[in-house]
Amino acid sequence: MKLFWNTNNLASTFWGNYHQKNSKNWIYELLENVKFDEINDLRKIESKEKIIIVDSEVPNKQNFYSNIFRNFNNLYLIHLGDEGGREYNEAFYSNFKHIFRTFHLNKFSNNKKITSIPIGYKSGLIKNKLNISKKKYLWSFMGTIHGASRFDLIHQNQDIKPNFINITKNFGGDNTLNSDDYYNILNQCTFSLVPHGYLHPETYRLYESLECGSIPIIENPYNFFDKFLKNHPFYSISVWSEAKEKIENLVKDQNKLNEVADKTQEWWVNYKKELKDNIIKILNV
Repeated sequence: MKLFWNTNNLASTFWGNYHQKNSKNWIYELLENVKFDEINDLRKIESKEKIIIVDSEVPNKQNFYSNIFRNFNNLYLIHLGDEGGREYNEAFYSNFKHIFRTFHLNKFSNNKKITSIPIGYKSGLIKNKLNISKKKYLWSFMGTIHGASRFDLIHQNQDIKPNFINITKNFGGDNTLNSDDYYNILNQCTFSLVPHGYLHPETYRLYESLECGSIPIIENPYNFFDKFLKNHPFYSISVWSEAKEKIENLVKDQNKLNEVADKTQEWWVNYKKELKDNIIKILNV
């Protein structure tokens, strides 16, 4: 099995470089039980070999893929990005044995050639799972404020202290914390308030919080996470004023707080194991 990372191989783009830097650790974890050689040149690979291509912005690479499809027929694609689902192309996908892609949409549910995977956490993650009762902050928010939901998240919960709030004007812009500082703060949070993303319900914040041992309280539009992350134990809210009561009730009951934290971590560990096992099964290696 060969792995070819192509997000920024042909051109240097913002998202291509972003995934090169931030998505590798998550993808490598999902493939940790797969024996593969990572390659930088497809010209020396035999046509019958199994190849996993990791890519984003695939519509911009038609010439590359036309050549690949002529020379290889044992291809798998890990399709990153595409938050709005605009890159989905059934004819293009038909050239692959199977596609693993982030940002699940309902239209993929009945397609046996597509497996939706979480967007996961960004690289640079520092895992330091403190006991839930020893964390410094009750909650934090670090990121951009776009849309009414995120404004309301801050407004309704800013009096729950201690907290840590760091608002940036745009994605990756000024005042953005570096990865070490970001994850050090997240590791110190008992709860993680997780609003929906820009175009899609998912955000990295959910999975980063799980890795850091925080208890997610999630905004769950159209019950998306109930369908995508089945049997998840997260607290879901409809409006952010509901989060305050959930936090206050758990903080008053240390035994219940520990129970919820343990249950959340157990679910996440098992979920990742099942996902990795399914990937192995699909790749048949």
